[in-house]
Amino acid sequence: MLHDYTVRESARAKRARLRVSVSDGLVVVIPKGFDRRRIPRMLAEHRDWIERAIRQIEAEREALQSNGRRPEAIELPAIGQSWRLEWQAAPGARVRIAEPDPRTLRLSGATDNPIAWGKSLRGWLLERGREHLIPRAEEMARTLDVRIERVSVRCQRTRWGSYSTRGTISLNAQLLFLPERLVRFVLLHEVCHAMHPNHSPEFWALVRAHEPEADRLREELRSAWKHVPGWLTIAKRWMPPWQQASAGYSGSHTKGLREDE
Repeated sequence: MLHDYTVRESARAKRARLRVSVSDGLVVVIPKGFDRRRIPRMLAEHRDWIERAIRQIEAEREALQSNGRRPEAIELPAIGQSWRLEWQAAPGARVRIAEPDPRTLRLSGATDNPIAWGKSLRGWLLERGREHLIPRAEEMARTLDVRIERVSVRCQRTRWGSYSTRGTISLNAQLLFLPERLVRFVLLHEVCHAMHPNHSPEFWALVRAHEPEADRLREELRSAWKHVPGWLTIAKRWMPPWQQASAGYSGSHTKGLREDE
């Protein structure tokens, strides 16, 4: 099957490449002076890659649309909290969050814009993370009689936590979506790095001494991202189709081609 494609000439390109994105579909990027008669053969030779990339992009497009829906509730198992969300559309480009009642969040403003409400909810989550995770990390350090210089909370994409040799522990606010046992394991893991800044046998011996189920929890943590709601990771980059092209949506698959292709 030959997919529709567009050709884009780039003054910066040094060689031809294929690009598949949610916003633009299949694009052949070529340097100036490239012989366009070679393009059909290039597409035929890389048909399998194109098919895989298009299937992945279609899946991403579906996820973007479905996860751009507004959540009705937020569950935070790590701290035993459940929050109900109320949505009120109002003029403006931002979304403001208020807490009119215990365990109720009222979001008002551009509530039809996932980028706006996603940013506001992430900010709210960071506040909850700093409120609950920092004291727990400090308590863990006192329990192990370890000195920690600083604890920070961010919203990382790939790590639950990290430790720097400067004595700083960085934790992911998304830990709040995890079961409490996994949060404790992450905190223990990072605090133990203050004594062993590596993953040596001595490090794991220390972790296991304080958590006999360390190996099982470590394995469980590998799939823990399933607990994080889709809107948190998708809303950051979601745009309606009519905005994606002008904003340069970055979700894409690119394949560079050798000079002789």
